[in-house]
Amino acid sequence: MTRKDAMFEPSAQIESLLTAVAVKEPAAAGMQAMMQREQEFPSPTQARLTGIALDPYGREYADQILDAYWSDEQRQQDLLTSSSDREVIIGSGVHAATYAAVRVLAGQPKPLVLERNARVGGSFAMTPRPTFYLNSRNRRGPAGLAGDQGVSLNYLPGAPIQAANVSMAEYLTNTDMAFVVRLALAQFADVMTNANVVSVTRNDLGVQIEIDGSASLLAGRVIDARGLGDPDDQGVADGVTILTFTQFMQRMAGMWPLRGVRRVAVIGGGDSGKCAVEACLGIAPQPFMAAVALDQVDRIDWYATDLPTTCEAWQEQIRGRYQAIGRYLRPDRFGVRRLNVLRRRARPIALPGAGLVDGRTYGLVVMCTGNREADIDGLNFGSVEEYTTADGYVVAREHDDLPAFRVGPHARLPFTAQERADGVADIAANAVSIFRTTLKTAALAATLPVPTRS
Repeated sequence: MTRKDAMFEPSAQIESLLTAVAVKEPAAAGMQAMMQREQEFPSPTQARLTGIALDPYGREYADQILDAYWSDEQRQQDLLTSSSDREVIIGSGVHAATYAAVRVLAGQPKPLVLERNARVGGSFAMTPRPTFYLNSRNRRGPAGLAGDQGVSLNYLPGAPIQAANVSMAEYLTNTDMAFVVRLALAQFADVMTNANVVSVTRNDLGVQIEIDGSASLLAGRVIDARGLGDPDDQGVADGVTILTFTQFMQRMAGMWPLRGVRRVAVIGGGDSGKCAVEACLGIAPQPFMAAVALDQVDRIDWYATDLPTTCEAWQEQIRGRYQAIGRYLRPDRFGVRRLNVLRRRARPIALPGAGLVDGRTYGLVVMCTGNREADIDGLNFGSVEEYTTADGYVVAREHDDLPAFRVGPHARLPFTAQERADGVADIAANAVSIFRTTLKTAALAATLPVPTRS
């Protein structure tokens, strides 16, 4: 091992990944090319990982290897019988990766991550192909606040590579961030997929975690990192003509996602609604096997109570990330607009082959009306209170009876007085932004003692 390699000791899973990619000639091209710039990285291992991330074929192959490893049944059974004192993280997104990285780099054992879905990476990994862009500009640098041009707002503390390593685009795609998260978990955690936690209770040996359809698991501490939650109106969606945001993005990741769709309704004016509209307008990441001549949506009706209805008002009121949408609020010389903002609430009805909204029929209706928490017995929000570090910095919520903490968006941490003074609170969506929440999770991970049985 070289002196530079000693700065970054790859996990057995990362070593296996690098070996597998190296012997797959087409997938190894990016990794081999990046070694020409090896001296620009903290270690050769991180240079190789960056090369894989930058090469589409190499990244796709690496994702397949990671998925196969995490889904291995024998390995999962071995994890269920591991030490009862270890920390267990529920959820496999940005905050799971941040917490695990900081803990391991501080000399603590690897946490066990439980992911209820088959794919690791949280909301950014909802699709294997890129379907939407992140909100924060892609910049190099360390972590920091939005107003500082010298920092990266998508920085993942401790990760083997950062989001700025995987693309030069102004805004990263969801799969760019997902790959960074997945590599961090491969380095710093043990992960179990298809592990749906149904209850968390205290017993004489520690914390008992019940997993649906599987044996129970003992833990020393639980980190609840479930993110934003499930779509609020998923009961309204039929999965065919009325879709949740997640279902729509999964459709956009497939072949011919907009085939035969000429009229679309989007309900909800938040970031998810904006990303759905971008996808319908063709200004989101390019869908797989789609072309304007075959698949253009002719009309998009956007039901949102608080959005501008004209191009001029949009330019004045909406943040830069979504400015491209405003062009479509301007009618052509015949007075026709593809995009129409209807400032009222709406609730769709599923009809055979169509969705009905306010008397209008649509080929697709996309519900982007927010999220709600999925219940886990023993971890309800009413049982947690704000948790502060020694300097009075609120970084998480702590359970009043269990050794358990909520982190990230799932903690619902209010803006602090300092964040309001810095202007962070001026944009409501910043409440769940990566630049605001990951540093809080990192601070928690850096200061919590080793879990002990009580």
